Amino acid sequence: MDDEHLSGIVAVLRVDAAERLTRRADIEPMPFGDVDMLVRTFRNARTDNREVLLFRRPRRAGIDERGAARHQIGIPHQTGLHGFLSPIHIHLPVTANMLASECRTARPSVIVMQDDSYRAMPSVTSPIRSPIVRKDSAMAVPLVLLPGTLCDERLFAPLLARLSERVTMVLPIDDDDPVVLATTLLNMAPPQFALLGFSLGGLVALEMALLAPDRVAGLALVDSNARARAGDAPPHPGPPAAAVAAMWPRATGLAGHDNQVLRALLDAMAEGIGPQTHATQERLACARTDKRDQLSRLTMPALILAGADDLLCPPPMQHELADGLPKATLVLIDGAGHFAPLEAPDQVAGHVAAWLARVDHALSSNIRPLTPFRTGDDMTKTDSSHQPARRADATAAETDGTVLQVERRDFTELVPTDRARVQGMRGFDPIYTDIVDYIVRCTHRIWDERDVGLIYTHYTHNCVAYTTMGTMYDRETHIRDTIQRLVEFPDRRGLAQQVIWRGNDSDGFYTSHMTHGQGRHSQYGMYGKPTGRTFLTRTVADCMIIENKIYKEWIVRDNMGPVIQLGLDPHAYAQDIANRKFEANEPIMEVVENRRLLGQYPPETDADTSIAHNDSEAQLLRDLHYIYNKRMFGRIHELYAPNCQWHGPLMREYYGVAAVLQQTMRLVALISDGYYVPQHICSVDSEEGGTKYAVRWTLEGHHLGYGPLGAPTGHPLSVMGITHYHVRDGKIIDEWAVYDELSMLAQVKLAALHRAAG
Repeated sequence: MDDEHLSGIVAVLRVDAAERLTRRADIEPMPFGDVDMLVRTFRNARTDNREVLLFRRPRRAGIDERGAARHQIGIPHQTGLHGFLSPIHIHLPVTANMLASECRTARPSVIVMQDDSYRAMPSVTSPIRSPIVRKDSAMAVPLVLLPGTLCDERLFAPLLARLSERVTMVLPIDDDDPVVLATTLLNMAPPQFALLGFSLGGLVALEMALLAPDRVAGLALVDSNARARAGDAPPHPGPPAAAVAAMWPRATGLAGHDNQVLRALLDAMAEGIGPQTHATQERLACARTDKRDQLSRLTMPALILAGADDLLCPPPMQHELADGLPKATLVLIDGAGHFAPLEAPDQVAGHVAAWLARVDHALSSNIRPLTPFRTGDDMTKTDSSHQPARRADATAAETDGTVLQVERRDFTELVPTDRARVQGMRGFDPIYTDIVDYIVRCTHRIWDERDVGLIYTHYTHNCVAYTTMGTMYDRETHIRDTIQRLVEFPDRRGLAQQVIWRGNDSDGFYTSHMTHGQGRHSQYGMYGKPTGRTFLTRTVADCMIIENKIYKEWIVRDNMGPVIQLGLDPHAYAQDIANRKFEANEPIMEVVENRRLLGQYPPETDADTSIAHNDSEAQLLRDLHYIYNKRMFGRIHELYAPNCQWHGPLMREYYGVAAVLQQTMRLVALISDGYYVPQHICSVDSEEGGTKYAVRWTLEGHHLGYGPLGAPTGHPLSVMGITHYHVRDGKIIDEWAVYDELSMLAQVKLAALHRAAG
């Protein structure tokens, strides 16, 4: 027997007879390269008689290609084959010779052998990898793939051969009604899955995602589009071979025109599809409707991938998809045409793997009752590893190996005395059990317990601290500033709100620590004579830490809040700050060109995501770029949950998307030529569900708008801010925006002094 006798067989599934295809645990893919190997393996088992089920990809559901009367059976969902394969034969029992004969004539796609003794069968390897059913860790989201016109599972074989193992299934495109087909395929698919569609399969994938967005955990559209069929588009000529011939000149990139292997594969797939299914697919293509106005509803992680030389679905169509999908990553592969999965399999697999990692991460963050939590990793762009988050009612024994989270715990739980160290903390004082314990405990000891001298052991001598009011370049300045603030507010307390972090004890940690400071103004100090009034303000401190010492810090404090709460005149207070800076010969910032716009070009289409450590961080950076730099404020309606909450400067609290929109535009209106530049981002999976992100950013431009700074002056302005976001179920539910309006007002007044002085 030669290989052509097995041209359709891609896998053998050995199933224990006791399971009867009702449990997935004992289903294993066993690929074969030829019939002889299959028969030899069959004979090596303990007995020659066993139950065998032969399946193949259906031409039309429920119809056996050979037209003979066969036993029709349902394929249980647990096998991963449900809805993909039609039964050809059931033999009870079957012999090796009968099996070989059936392989010659029926050419099945999958053989399922039900046998109590299959565990005794020898291990068989083959260069052919099964693209139909595979399985891996339960942490990986199942992947459903939809081929395009005149394509079958062979289209995805190079891709799947390069991906890490996970449950995958390829579903057929064999109905001419888009909604009916999408509904049928959803009934075949797992309860929740990642969905990848190629060309016509991408159109069907969009239909499925719109019908069941809660089940489609991620969406990848490869060489596809969201448009309706053009009215003047010529139909593909039949038979299938003629359709391939007509399409071929426009099917590949320039380098692929002479690729006879690819052409032969397209011809083979077309022959396998046959004229009947081809006609059905053509009717389906004509029946599709324009989905561009519905893309914003799909908030799952998305990948838009195509060949840069695709003439059938050219790059403008890909940009439409990427702009319309809120969480889309756009990839155009140089030199590839319409069949990118076959023309550039290595590049396609790399981008698909990255997208699947986003999907796995998003799903694990959103649907598990105990979401994983990050441990330290290297300070590179590699994503952090994870540990299970701790429940609020967990005992000390249950929390071994987990890093603390602030939000649900009383202070005494955040600074335990009997907790074992759960994280690598080389060089740190023994009292600290993890990085969150370190930053919360040492802050409390310095500011609340007044052990200011700990700064000597917790800061390097040359630590640089960047604040909204200026920069401190040494440890002694830190100590002096801390003492002065504590003297003015003797009962000051700093309440930890959350800590978002990344890193490890080898490369260093980065923490973004948000606190609420409160106290009574009872002593003379920077705010003048005592007023007796209380204040409440929000501060975020981002720290870089190595071996117990902070060596760089960014402090964003809402200084305007206390000024107003203590009854002071903000303009007079800011003028006093400006006078002192002017007398110290402090220069103003000069904004020549902030590079948001390059010459007369519009803003950059794509955000710079080089600081992101994973795909979800990269997507948030894209969204922020879209809002702040492209000025597409309408995106806020898509990104934020209807019941979201915005926590802003002056301790302002607002609710709902409209409020977020107004406050965001309020800031941009002050600096209407401003360029928003994220400086750092990190994230942790929250035990409240979802993920929390910390973004440190700058906004630079000129004072060109009305608002709390008074009438526009045209003076240069620079804003440093830190924002924390809580994202759950694909929507931002909380935003904590911290920036200093007092610093902005002082900059305007300092610039006025410089202008007056000539």
